[in-house]
Order: sequence, then structure tokens, then C-alpha cells
Amino acid sequence: MQDAAPGPVLIATKLQPPALRDHVIPRGRLQEQLGAASGRVLTLLACPAGFGKTTLLTAWHAVEKSRNPVAWLTLDEGDNDPAVLWAYVTEALHRACPDVTRLAPPAMARASSVVDAILPRLVNELAQQDAVTLILDDGHRLADDAAIESLGWFIRHAPRTFRIVLSTRTEPPFPLAATRAHGELLELQAEDLRFTAGEAGAFLNGCLGLGLSADDVNDLAERAEGWPAGLYLAALSLRESADRHALIRDFGPSNRHVADFLVAEVLEAHDPPAQAMMMRSSILERLSGPLCDAVTRQQHSGAMLEGLSRTNLFVAPGHRDRGWYRFHPLFAQVLRAELERREPGLAPALHRRAYAWHRDHGTAGEAIEHALEAGAYAEAADLIEARWVRYASEGGHARVLAWIRRLPEQVRTSHPRLRLAEAWALSFAARHQEAAAAIAAFQRLGDLGSAPLPDGFSSAEASLLMLRASFPLGDVGAQLTNARRAAELEQHGSAWRPVACWAAGTALYYQAELGEADAWLAECLALAPAQVTWPVEAPALACRSLIAGERGHLERQRLLAELAADLVTDHGTEQVNGTVPLALGTSLAARGRPDEALPLMERGIAVLRRSGAQPTDMASALLQHVSVLGGLGDRDRSAELIAEARSILRSCPDAGTLPQRLSAAERALRADQEPGRQVLTERELRILKLLDSDLSERDVGSELYVSYNTVHSHVRSIYRKLGISSRRHAIQRGRELDLF
Repeated sequence: MQDAAPGPVLIATKLQPPALRDHVIPRGRLQEQLGAASGRVLTLLACPAGFGKTTLLTAWHAVEKSRNPVAWLTLDEGDNDPAVLWAYVTEALHRACPDVTRLAPPAMARASSVVDAILPRLVNELAQQDAVTLILDDGHRLADDAAIESLGWFIRHAPRTFRIVLSTRTEPPFPLAATRAHGELLELQAEDLRFTAGEAGAFLNGCLGLGLSADDVNDLAERAEGWPAGLYLAALSLRESADRHALIRDFGPSNRHVADFLVAEVLEAHDPPAQAMMMRSSILERLSGPLCDAVTRQQHSGAMLEGLSRTNLFVAPGHRDRGWYRFHPLFAQVLRAELERREPGLAPALHRRAYAWHRDHGTAGEAIEHALEAGAYAEAADLIEARWVRYASEGGHARVLAWIRRLPEQVRTSHPRLRLAEAWALSFAARHQEAAAAIAAFQRLGDLGSAPLPDGFSSAEASLLMLRASFPLGDVGAQLTNARRAAELEQHGSAWRPVACWAAGTALYYQAELGEADAWLAECLALAPAQVTWPVEAPALACRSLIAGERGHLERQRLLAELAADLVTDHGTEQVNGTVPLALGTSLAARGRPDEALPLMERGIAVLRRSGAQPTDMASALLQHVSVLGGLGDRDRSAELIAEARSILRSCPDAGTLPQRLSAAERALRADQEPGRQVLTERELRILKLLDSDLSERDVGSELYVSYNTVHSHVRSIYRKLGISSRRHAIQRGRELDLF
């Protein structure tokens, strides 16, 4: 290819990488990714300002040029002229690889002549070379369609030995689908370039010598979400601060360096409509096109959000919800500050619009938040009264309480049903004295009334009865009375009837009325799938599993416990439901697998402790745990748990038959010292218990999933160890030793 006529004057500094600044930390993991991408035509670094794209490529250029020719070009607005762009590109390539001929097309050349005549010749020449790399920095400065089209054409036709590395704040507008599909594209985005905690420490302490503690480094990295420029801007302030820990704790847009950077480099890089949309939408935690249209009273917000997310400009798409986005937290706070500076007093009106949109689209939690921010307290109170159940049932009782506490006292007084919602939320938080005070406050406001409530209760009386049945505070008799009365008020078809059935079944289980308890729990399970007001299905399955085990139905016990475990896994409620792992562990122990049961028992009890379980539930769980520990011979731990259960039961007005279970556990612990107890294995103890039934030895084998010969062998061992010779005497001796 021959040199063409003289063209534009080229600026030499654009054709070489900038000098590496001081305080640059090695980013080996990223350089390895860049180096491993040889053979891919395009490498794309697309992320916002301040993520270190240029610094990374400068450092990589210094290493890579020792292996292969690497050309560099920093783009600017002048390169939107295709003639200028390709004059620079060919000059950069020539400097890195002298066999590539310079090209200086006429300054007024049309784009079509570049694509049709010049680029094919350049591609053919590059095909004759070995590996060559071209780094194009600041690709977002290309905005002209002709320049972009020419670059896209070049990428599509470049030889396999050639590689383009493009850094940009925006995703380039030319198609990338085919390049991705053919495995010819490496993409590094903001998530890849964020500083890890280790890199943040190396930068702040190693390079800048700030001497921060590990906790402060981690806190600052988390607040900046790994944004390298954010860490550097924070460091500028830390050098001047007398209280570094306080500055890190409060790090955010109030820091003048951060605010100035985000306003100048991010917000003002866009046209006025986009700036207005971002500032007015900054009151939202998450954004969508229709929501932003409603809040900002503009149109085409969806297209703006999509474009902003493609530029990675501190607007990220939602991880799960297509069409939803969020601002980087620091950027959102700067936007809100700019909104108040440029349009003072507008925020409450924007919140009211957001409240109306979320209310109409069924997202009550966000509607409540915006109503509170807008000062629309009556509207917020109405929504809380109607929707508190959903949030409290998913472990969000603290959120419900926070909403109620943000309401003025006058509004809380004028909405008496809020006191009931507050009492429920406080009960779930195990703040029972405060719950009692909320109930008393509700009752002082007037007659309970018989009108249905917006949360689905048939009346305020039904709500109070259900509350006391669900949180009986150690009074099993009162629990059963309240549950039965609540069931009378919440007939079939009520969303709350399954809760009444569960509470009644639980109370009857603690009274050892197993048949009636199982019937109530069965009704609960029959109704619960259609009525999802409250998550009682898994606890009901767990309780039925325990009942089946006490009746000697081991297979049914296993099946019910596993169904309960599957249910909490599907709903993601393992961390709030302690009864299920306890039932599963009890089932495993009953089948002679105490080692597998033990971690489940410990996990269940930990969940119950954390959630402030009811006294009867906690005592029952401890006694279940003791039965497993007994099979493993851990007498010291058993004694500790028995002592704790005894202390809990002393506080219970009516603990049903749990005191008798406690006494049996104490006797078993004492009997554990006797010879017969010590020599029998856990499997032999289980078989001995099954011998005290109408089951034959063959039936016992079927129950335990072992052969008849195995059972018979265990039976002979039991006879030998107990010093007896018949089934009847084995049962008699077992009772004497309290082995049952």
C-alpha cells in the first residue's frame, strides 16, 4: 500500500499511552485475562468514569509490547471524521509494526470511500502480519455514524491474527451478537474492574500509606462498591482528616471531591432531559421506564434508562427483574442533592407520584415508603393496615414496626387497627411486653367491633384471639381455648382459618392428645395451600411428623419431615423456621442415625433461640435434642439442656404434658448409668421399643428397612445383654430400666 496524499496533522501524544502515575497497584488478575484473550478479535472494557480502564491498559501495554506489536490510540471528538480516524489508526499501527503502511486519505474523503477502498486494503495488509494488537482508548468519544460504521466493518473483517482492545464508557453501537456467538469477544465491565478488598488495601495503605485498619479498608471499599476513583477521592479527604474513622463511616456524596466528580464527569455529561430524568428519578430505589415516566412526567424514560445502562454510567440493570434498574448508591445521593439544589421542594411531589404508581401496581412496600416520604401519612396508614401481613409473614416484622413508628402519633391514634398490626409485629419480634401494651392501647381506643378488617380477619376480636393463640407465652390451655374460638370466627374460606387449626393442633400435641391434634393439623394442611396468609404449612407438617413418630409410624414420620424440609427450602425460609430441622433430626434418630440427626437438632434450636421462640416450643426442642444426645452417650450436654428446659417450664402457666416429658428425660439420664442402658446400642434400643408393639420381627425389619436376619441378630444380642431369654422379659426389663 502506497502513502496517499498529505492529510490531517496528527497529534503525537494521542499515539502513545499516558505515563503510569504513581500509586498504581498491580492488577494481575485483570492483566492475565487480557493476556489470555489472544485469538479473540475484540476485547471490550466498558464501564463508567473512574474505574481505571486507561490505567489498566497502560500497564498491560507495557508488558504486552515485549511479546507482540501493540499500537495505541487515544480517541477524541475530532476522530468522528472517518478520514481523521483512519489516518490515526494506520499511523498507530505503523509505529508498532513498521510493515503496516501509513495512510493519510484526503481530509474530505467520504465514509464510503474509506470503507470501500481503504479498509479492505488495510485488512489485507494486516493478514500478512503476525499477531498485532490495537488499543483504542476512550471509544465513547466516537459519536458519528460514519466513523462508528467504519470501525464496526473493520472489526467484522479483521484477520484472526489481529486484535482490537476498545475501552469505553458506553457499549459501542455496532452489533456485537455475532462476535459474542463466535467466541471472539472478551468483555470486562464494572464488576470486573471494581477493587477487591485486597486491592483496596494495597492501594490505600501500600500505595498511599494511609495506615488504615482492615475494618476501615473493608468498610470504605464496601461504601464505594469497589469504585477505584471513589477510593482515590476518599483518600484525598482522609489525608486532611483528623478523624479518619468518622470520615469513612460517613463517606458519601457529602464528600466534596466525590460530589464534584460525579456532577462534572457523570451527570453533566448528558443532555438536559437526561439530567432531569436522573435527578427526579433519584428518589426511587429501583427504576423502570413506566415508573420514571409517571414520576418525572416525561416520556421515553425506558429508552433513556436502557441507554444509560448500556453506557454503564452508574446505572445498573436489575439482577432479576428485566426492565428494572438502579443507581449506584453514591450517585443516587449526589442526584438527590442536585435535585434539591436545582429544584428545591420538588421531592415530596415526586414521592407522592411514586406512591400512587406503586399502589396501583401492587408493590405495597414501596408505595408505603414513598407515602411516608411524601408526608401522605393517612394513605400510608391505610396501606400498612391492609398489607402488614405479607411483610411480617416473610420475616419483615421490623420493617412493619419501622413504618408504624414513622407515623405521627395523631395518625396512629386515628387508625386504631394499626395498634393490632403493631402488636402482631412486636410479637414476632419477641417483644411481648410491648405487644401487650399495644393491645391495651388498642382496647382503650374503643369497642373491638365486628366489622371485617382489611388484613383479612373477620373482626378485631378474631385478630386478638388468633394473636394470643399464636403466641401463648407458655399457656397451652389458653392457646387451645383461643384457637378454637378463633376457628369458630374464621370459618372455611377465611384466609386465617389454617392458622387457627395449626395453633389448636400444636396445643393439643403439647397436651398429648395426638389423635385430635393430628386432625386439626390435617385440616390446616388441607386449607393452607389455597390460603397463603401465614406460613403455617411447614410447622404443621413438622408437628405431624413428631406425632407419627410417637405413634411408632417411622416411615410416615420420615415422609412428613422431608416434605416440611422441601417446603422451607422451596420458600427460602430455612433461617426462620426451627421446627422443621428438629422434626427431620428426630426422624433420623428414630431410624438409628443419631450422628446425622445431631447437626439438624443444633441448627433448629439455634433458629428458635434467634427468633425468640415460644417457651413451650423451646422446651420441647431441648427435650428432643436430649433424646438424640442420649443415643450418642453425651450425658453432660444432656444434663445442661435438661436444666435449661426445667428453667423454661417453670415460667409457663400451663405447659401441658411437657413437665412429664422433662421428668422422663431426667429419669433416662439417671438410668443411663445402669448396666443395661450402657451396653445396648442405639439400633438395639430402637428395636427394643418396637418389640413393645404388635409388630413381628419381620415387620420390625420392614419398618427399619433392614432384613429379618439382621433384626433377629439384634434381638439375640438384646436378650444376651439384658440377661433374659424372651420378648416379654425384654420388654419388662426395658421398663424397669426406663428404656422406653
